[in-house]
Amino acid sequence: MLKQIFEKRFRGCFYSVLALSLLIVGNMASANTILLTGEIEDGNAQSVKMPRLPGSWSRTIAWMAPEGFEVQPGDPIVRLDPGDLESQLEQAEVNIETEITAAESQEAAHELRIFDAITSLIRAESSLENARLDSMVPKDTVPELTHDRNRLALANAIHSLERSIRSLEEAYAARDRDRPMAERDLVNAKNEKERIENALKHTNFFAEQPGLVIYRENPRTGLKIFPGESYGSGTTLLIVASREDLQFRFWVHEADIRKIALGDEVVVSPDAAGDVKVKARVAWMSNQAASRDDWSSAGYYEILTEPLEPIPEVYVPGMSVLGVIKNEEVSDQVN
Repeated sequence: MLKQIFEKRFRGCFYSVLALSLLIVGNMASANTILLTGEIEDGNAQSVKMPRLPGSWSRTIAWMAPEGFEVQPGDPIVRLDPGDLESQLEQAEVNIETEITAAESQEAAHELRIFDAITSLIRAESSLENARLDSMVPKDTVPELTHDRNRLALANAIHSLERSIRSLEEAYAARDRDRPMAERDLVNAKNEKERIENALKHTNFFAEQPGLVIYRENPRTGLKIFPGESYGSGTTLLIVASREDLQFRFWVHEADIRKIALGDEVVVSPDAAGDVKVKARVAWMSNQAASRDDWSSAGYYEILTEPLEPIPEVYVPGMSVLGVIKNEEVSDQVN
């Protein structure tokens, strides 16, 4: 009887310990499994960013090619609202015409001044020659007063010639001084026009490679970017992605980032075809967390993973994927 009671109690304790052990093992397995949310992307995708354009720190997206639309090189993909750039271009053209007119008027004024100075110099030379001839008349052949007047006229003619020479030199110097300044002002006006023309060219973007159009997310809100919205320079608006160089980008909750290390293996499965799995490894991790208002108030780190095996055709850039990391060393890393 005692033996039977002991065996029953022993079996009860054994099953209790077994159940507890299974629970602990299950919890440990669950703790060592990290689930990641991400998407498929092209590592060499064409990226369209909001340019830095004159006149405003931000621009409005006037039009974008439909998301998921397949484009070929040369196809339009983004058009920005030019704002006041067109009026700036018109003003720049007016400024060029103004500078040309001012330069021509200034050049004509200098040429007229030089012409007058040359004419005055010719007259001064002629007057000097006449005064020199009069002064060469012997003193004893003319009245003394006439002789003195001739000598004074010669001195005045010499001084007049000197003034004419100085006037001509000053006229040439003024022209040579103002001409480079006028040329510089005209070059600046043309450069301003070229700058605005280049800015207008950067309001239109075209596909540089074949692929699918994928809208990017607002880095502050995590929401997708759409036409009609305004963004500052440097914001990525969309990408044109193909299947040539696929990789996986995941977002990791700040509480889990220390559990992940470079080289960890990730089992990736797309949301649209969960049974088609691909193995990848962690190749890059961001150093700073960013908020995603559409998820939670917590911060999220980004990681990039590279596939370790061929990617099935069902994987398409922009598709959402689930990543699973089963790391046996998680506990050691946390400790």
